[in-house]
Amino acid sequence: MSQKRLRRLAVPAAVVILAVVLTGCQGANPSGGGDGKKIVIASVNNGPMMTMQELAPEFTKETGIEVEFVMLTENDIRSKIQQDVAVNGGQFDVVTLGTSDAGTYLDSGWTVPLDPMFEKMDADEKAAYDEDDLIAGTVSAFSSEKQGMAAIPLYGESTMTMYRKDLFDAAGLTMPAQPTWDEIYDFATQLNDPATGQVGIAIRGKAGYGENMYIHNTIQYAYGAQIADDDWNAGYDSPEMAEAWEFYRKLQKDAGAPEASSNGYTETLNLMSSGKAAIYYDATVSADVFEGADSAVAGKMGYALSPAGPGKGNTQTVGGWGIGLTSSSKNQDAAFKFMTWVTSKDYVKLVAEKKGWLNVLTGARASTYQAPEYQAVAPYASLVLESLENVDFTHPAVGDTPYVGNSLPSIPEWSGMGEKIGQILAEYISGSGSTKDALANAQKVATDAFVDGGRTK
Repeated sequence: MSQKRLRRLAVPAAVVILAVVLTGCQGANPSGGGDGKKIVIASVNNGPMMTMQELAPEFTKETGIEVEFVMLTENDIRSKIQQDVAVNGGQFDVVTLGTSDAGTYLDSGWTVPLDPMFEKMDADEKAAYDEDDLIAGTVSAFSSEKQGMAAIPLYGESTMTMYRKDLFDAAGLTMPAQPTWDEIYDFATQLNDPATGQVGIAIRGKAGYGENMYIHNTIQYAYGAQIADDDWNAGYDSPEMAEAWEFYRKLQKDAGAPEASSNGYTETLNLMSSGKAAIYYDATVSADVFEGADSAVAGKMGYALSPAGPGKGNTQTVGGWGIGLTSSSKNQDAAFKFMTWVTSKDYVKLVAEKKGWLNVLTGARASTYQAPEYQAVAPYASLVLESLENVDFTHPAVGDTPYVGNSLPSIPEWSGMGEKIGQILAEYISGSGSTKDALANAQKVATDAFVDGGRTK
């Protein structure tokens, strides 16, 4: 990783398809250097990846390399990818990975280090790709401390508060530049209107280590809690954690959507973009959807930093999706060629041309934010930059932690323990069980995970 890139600022998902989508890209040009090769990509099926699938035939025309996609919802694709790469199955050449997965996959030997692949590029390829334009903070979130870049960022994101300016104005309310969670609760309950189907806040409740836990971990940090202390003692039995869980349940019950535990990223995004919510707290990339032509709230939105709490103000996160190269791939050179194509400056321009600037990948390349065309359609761009400038990927909590990663800690245990705790949390907000019992269950899950992982006895 170059020193120039390391000095950059850190600038860190919306259809649901429940079946596997296998799409072979046609139009291969044998003279393009593909030699009849075909690569298979396993990907989450969110908006940017659907665009990647749609535009992949352009890559085939250029290179002669055919591309197939296996696309599933977030929870399903994570499971399918891990099942294959953990046994060296060889089904996939390229896989989409989150920030909590990338370093673990590389350190486990499931994917290959990418820095040597970049070093093998010739001078012209390096100049055209411009690796130094990749934002250092986002790259760090997709890297292994020992082996360097584990996945190339497709896009990066942080979190921020998004709200309906028109509804706030009509109610005589003013959103601060950085609200507190108490203020968010007050605003949301005032604007919650079950009679008209308008919810006060659209915020994830669906179980999943990358679903409700992605959001709730930022809330718990705001309240001064953390997943583990520096000695790997689980932190779910702390008063701060209890306060965070109780606040989250109160917010969901008093101002959230009915059956909140059924709402993940896609469902809450749709609530907001269809005009059925007053406030939305989630990934910064959602703003592109809200300002899009198909949005019912385009031009009505306001933006603010992530809410602060009594424990911590800086609760922004670094998240997103990157693409890794599997160790079992038999076509690693062809796969890496696709990976650099879909993360290139030219690909950003291709998406802008075909889909418009609001659909380009953000948070991965500095040059995207410098493009006047993007600035013209993204009124929140400067706020996203401000939000991301304050992210600390290596120190997410008030106290010292033995792990890095904000909302998604970069430890191999997280996928399992986060999934179980996410289910406990979803059941907790849906029922009337005690906070004490819920947190005791979560504490046991975390403690068992750390013991099984050899981190503590």
